[in-house]
Amino acid sequence: MSRTVRQLLAGVVGVALLVALPAFAAQTRKLPPEKVATPHRPHVPWYISAGAIHRVLLKPTTKYWKYEHLSLQASESASQLRAWKDEGIDAIEVFAPEEGGNSYNGLDAKNRFALDPGIGSIADFRRMVGQAHALGMHVVTFQNFGYAALDAPQFIKAQRDIRAGLSTRESRLFYWSKSADAPPPAKGDSYFLIRPSAPGYDPFKNEFWQWSEGAQQYFWTRWPGKDANGETTHLPQYNWASTEWPGEAAKVVDFWMNTGLDGMIVDAVNWYAGYDWNKNAALVAALRHHGGDKLMLPEGGGAFHTDDPTGWISDGGWTALYDYGLDIWWEKEARPMIASIENGDPALFEQALRSYHDRVVAAGGVLIQPVPEMKDAGKQRLAEALLATSGDIPCYCSSNPSLLRPAEGVAALLKLKTVHPALYQNSTRRRIVTNQDKSVYATLRTAADKSERALVVFNFSAQPQETVIDTGAIHANVYRDLESGAVTDIRKDTLAFELPAYGHRIFQVEP
Repeated sequence: MSRTVRQLLAGVVGVALLVALPAFAAQTRKLPPEKVATPHRPHVPWYISAGAIHRVLLKPTTKYWKYEHLSLQASESASQLRAWKDEGIDAIEVFAPEEGGNSYNGLDAKNRFALDPGIGSIADFRRMVGQAHALGMHVVTFQNFGYAALDAPQFIKAQRDIRAGLSTRESRLFYWSKSADAPPPAKGDSYFLIRPSAPGYDPFKNEFWQWSEGAQQYFWTRWPGKDANGETTHLPQYNWASTEWPGEAAKVVDFWMNTGLDGMIVDAVNWYAGYDWNKNAALVAALRHHGGDKLMLPEGGGAFHTDDPTGWISDGGWTALYDYGLDIWWEKEARPMIASIENGDPALFEQALRSYHDRVVAAGGVLIQPVPEMKDAGKQRLAEALLATSGDIPCYCSSNPSLLRPAEGVAALLKLKTVHPALYQNSTRRRIVTNQDKSVYATLRTAADKSERALVVFNFSAQPQETVIDTGAIHANVYRDLESGAVTDIRKDTLAFELPAYGHRIFQVEP
């Protein structure tokens, strides 16, 4: 936009906005129901049009298992699923479904082919997946294939075998050394990390050869854990450089995908010792073997500043990533979405999307983003509404009870998103100039198949904003509010309205 036009917009705010706003009202009208366009809904993988994901545990809540509990009792699970569906959540992520210990909400698996005792059977799990599908919901799991619990039967047998001097299938599932100062068992690179260099990370604090009394040798560990008594332990890492463990991991994938799952999030895949692109290809192939449109996400991929995130899509074959461009929760200086909202500066949010999100979408991937916790209710609504309309799938992934449900008004946005291709995860985006660019954020979203466009406008301020949009940047004549149904015919190059504090407007843009 030229400097002259910018000056004109600025001048409009002071005086002419008083005229522009009534003019806008005069041009606004309601279309009769038969005249309101029904959005074209292309056939796309479910995760392209999904509204939001909610993380749950099958395990009951304890100080070690903290996410919301999903029952496998038929009537109760049906009630829970319906309630989440009513809130605009149309996908469930079951965290650590296998029988596990007390580390990382149960990710330290004991038996990867069974549920924890007392929770239910695999048949119960399969029935729950069917209940979700009947409601138009999808189910994925979050699982770790990098380590086992210390009391996992496979590791217990492996220790006995190593002590007896035997090389067995179980012993080859793990790494062993007779020396504590032996080099790491595998080499790292920019994607697959061994003792990586990262801000605030001590590579020798957790990654070392740990003594095993049972084996009378050392095993390689990378992650501390908690035993049954809550004491700190060091979890044994699986040997991805062997033949045995990758084959076992493929069997685990088959077992769980055969329950009817719609995808899998694989935890910390870039930290698996001995993992490389060939092992990655085999794991992804095991997931794809089950056909259909599967969400496949390598947790941690693209988060460590050394690996270009698009590589996980183009070379790795995964279909999704977490949006670490918006938030790396373990790095205080890498949380631009929170900083953008706290500072009332949409430029930070826009730049974060351009540098990460847009590049991943262009490579053919989609983004999931855990909902951040904001201390102010208005800012919380803004954060969730931004995620719901900016091309990411919001994940209600927190164990904090205040973040288990969409904020006020957001459920309607999540439902709106699922029926408008311009708001799908694979849509493209372009920022549009406003008279208040330092606090008002406008983007034009275009459906991947060009069937629909939507103008999304947000107020990053705690104060109402009289907003003027430069519609000269958009080839359109009609702006239909997707929430109220009101239609505006544009005869000049501006669209004027008032935005409430931390509020938004969404317009379907028509020729």
